Amino acid sequence: MTHRTDISPLTRVVARLDRASVGDVDPGLVPTRFPSIDRAIGGGMRRGDLIVVGGDDSAGCSALGLAIALRVSPRALLLTGEMQAERAYERALAMGAKVPLESMRLGVVSEEERARLATVAVTLRDRAPVIETITSGTMAAIDRAVEATPDASLVVVDPLECLLDRDSGRDEALGFAVLSLKRLALRRNVAVLLTTHLPQLDRVRHDRRPRLTDFGLGGAIGTHADLVWGLYREELYEADLGVSGAAELLLLKNRDGARGYIDLYFDQRYSRFEDVLEE
Repeated sequence: MTHRTDISPLTRVVARLDRASVGDVDPGLVPTRFPSIDRAIGGGMRRGDLIVVGGDDSAGCSALGLAIALRVSPRALLLTGEMQAERAYERALAMGAKVPLESMRLGVVSEEERARLATVAVTLRDRAPVIETITSGTMAAIDRAVEATPDASLVVVDPLECLLDRDSGRDEALGFAVLSLKRLALRRNVAVLLTTHLPQLDRVRHDRRPRLTDFGLGGAIGTHADLVWGLYREELYEADLGVSGAAELLLLKNRDGARGYIDLYFDQRYSRFEDVLEE
């Protein structure tokens, strides 16, 4: 007679509760290392979850995705359809060292800035995310990249639109890509962070904070994602209100908790997000 030796899901849940009671870190959590975000979502993102962040043009969704990828441990896998890997690492250096990208590209940096860049470069060599450029527009390419990075706890896909592989049936194709990414998160036991635009955003309405309906795609994101974040920066619309740098991350859907919002700060000089709780 064969006896089952596999640990049941219920046993794993109870064991996780026991570890949490004595302060052990839940191995299923992937903290963003932004204190306000992690506190709002129960300690961090969870393996197997699909997290979607969307905002208006220039809101900074790609910058936030990169910022989280730079903070998580173990290292993340960032798949971008918007730039070559070299440019993404260049942005990472600018964000970490607080040096304007323009100054770096022109070679106009002070000795102090050069020292900061060197320090950040050394740090990135040890724990920088693996960054690859996606050009094929297929889920197969995403799957191959994840398989080649087995130690990744987080996969960032930036943006959803890079997975569009045909001209017709856009919403249907992207909606299926959202479902495929959720399946990938479950199959590979990773957290997947997806950035996207807001095709249904009404820019003439009074309150332009993102809503779940702004993501469009027939409601695919609201259906399949575990967390949906809307990124909002008032200065994109009212630059003279003294709100420079103020950013809100709205929790539009939270499968495991409450909704709400998180205050962040965005420094446009370095495309850098900071938590208001950080010094």
